[in-house]
Amino acid sequence: MKYLSIFVIIIIFANKVFSQSGWIQLNSGETSELNCVRFVNSNIGWCAGNNGLVLKTTNSGLNWFPQNSSTNLNLISIYFTSNTTGYIAGDTGTIIKTTNGGDSWIRSNLASTNNLTSINFVNDSTGFSGGSSYDDVTERKYYYKTTNYGNSWDSIHPQNSSLISLIHFNSLEFGWFVNLSVALSGAILYKTTNNGSDWVFSFFNNMGIYSVLFIDTLNGWMSSKNSFSINTIYRTNDGGVTWITQSPGTGTLINSLYFTDKRNGWGAGDNSRIQSTTNGGVNWIDQTSFQPGINYNSVYFTDSLTGWVVGDSGVILKTTTGGVLTGFSNTSTEIPDKFSLSQNYPNPFNPNTIINFQCSMFNFISLRVFDVLGNEVATLVNENKQPGSYQIEFDGSNYPSGVYLYRLEINGSIIDTKRMILLK
Repeated sequence: MKYLSIFVIIIIFANKVFSQSGWIQLNSGETSELNCVRFVNSNIGWCAGNNGLVLKTTNSGLNWFPQNSSTNLNLISIYFTSNTTGYIAGDTGTIIKTTNGGDSWIRSNLASTNNLTSINFVNDSTGFSGGSSYDDVTERKYYYKTTNYGNSWDSIHPQNSSLISLIHFNSLEFGWFVNLSVALSGAILYKTTNNGSDWVFSFFNNMGIYSVLFIDTLNGWMSSKNSFSINTIYRTNDGGVTWITQSPGTGTLINSLYFTDKRNGWGAGDNSRIQSTTNGGVNWIDQTSFQPGINYNSVYFTDSLTGWVVGDSGVILKTTTGGVLTGFSNTSTEIPDKFSLSQNYPNPFNPNTIINFQCSMFNFISLRVFDVLGNEVATLVNENKQPGSYQIEFDGSNYPSGVYLYRLEINGSIIDTKRMILLK
């Protein structure tokens, strides 16, 4: 009877969905909105969010520990120049700095009350911050620059600026800022090639620009909307002289972009949307689309396979496959006479195991893994499947030892649930 009670509890709580094929949910221990994430290597990283929340991990996200940020203001953008030195920008002109890996944070001297949306450094001593949220109506003509490790910040007023919403530099000479134009009812992207002495027009959109990223002086991407008001991603390979739009558009606002090189990139946005490209943004594919209402605010990768996404309600996701589902195959061309789920093998396992299931007709198939508390930890399949026998490999490398359940659903109806044991 004890085992039956545990099983009933698991089924009741098994509707908590945050993960998707290629991505796993990490336990942040928090429910506040997370706005930014940054790693200095594959193990050590930080994320920050509302109400002064700062979290650190030293084991690739398996465990997260809160740090005392010395503020209760919302923190929006994060950048680390080393394992020990980092900066976070946020509301009412807040910039906090650490030189000991976040054990303590101190506030930098910045003459601004803007809700800062961006901060980045081009070397250990020189960094830039600026911007403000779209609903902040205060005048924001300035961005801010430090050349002494964030000890002080100079206010800089570029020509043509009135309402700077974000700023991005990738070297001392090359930078971009987005200016909201009330007169033109849109957003203008400006570019400098001489350390901000002069700024030239690069792009205009009457729908807004939400994220800008350049990995060098030529290759860049931004999140905006096209002429049909469809949220989309634009790309350039000539330093912003021309911009090419993805067609037909993402359909969902992309809040954050990150590229590891000229070809491999990801976008994270509203309504649980994660997209990826392997050809520099010519084509994008969906990696997740679930749990409506969860918005992702920031994405970061340390290489082409390992990355993290943070968002609403303390959500943190991780991938070690570039967000791509691996180890999945159709094992037979024969059509089964029923839907069924087989016992995994080996069982117990460490760290990989094989799960087989059968489909007798074309249907929407969901195969999910849960821990003993009923929390979903992985979604192995979540798409339409043709009739056939399928095999998928589950990798438990990022999970602790214990009992897990995996459940097969057809069009939302539970077909079977089985137990497996991860023993490390």
